[in-house]
Amino acid sequence: MEIQNNTEAQSLHTTAYPEAINETKSVINPQALLWAIIAVTLFIIYRQQPDKDTTLGIVQISLVIVSAVLAVVKLFVGDRKLTYAPTNSPVEKTEKYYNLTLESDIRQCLKEHNTSRLNALKTDDTGGILVETLESKDKAFTALRMQKYCPEGYRPETGWVVMS
Repeated sequence: MEIQNNTEAQSLHTTAYPEAINETKSVINPQALLWAIIAVTLFIIYRQQPDKDTTLGIVQISLVIVSAVLAVVKLFVGDRKLTYAPTNSPVEKTEKYYNLTLESDIRQCLKEHNTSRLNALKTDDTGGILVETLESKDKAFTALRMQKYCPEGYRPETGWVVMS
């Protein structure tokens, strides 16, 4: 795959993945159900207490509210799962940050498909450059994309470069 430099067109597709990657979102997050059960259980315990105005009662109702809010949040934030379509292997997404001075080296590594040289570069927490990596668990697929920091956040500088 060729490195693309058209950042204006790519900025519209910042969350797009390579064609070989399938993204699925679960309908119901199991954590939402767990938090809902905890909230209901704590509410039942709270209702059975004779004196609800004590410190313990206030703490219990606070925990009920927190658990209910977490259940609602988890309900709307579904689990996203990435898989490599040909082998149906789960894909793991990682991010590494580099100093802006390494931009030309990173571009060269992507152009040459040289992941060992890229891994040898020193990472930097200040993060002027972000390199996203998608790698299947069975190691059959690896893709990288470089993004550069601008005041609005990170924007893609290259398209996804498929390494394997």
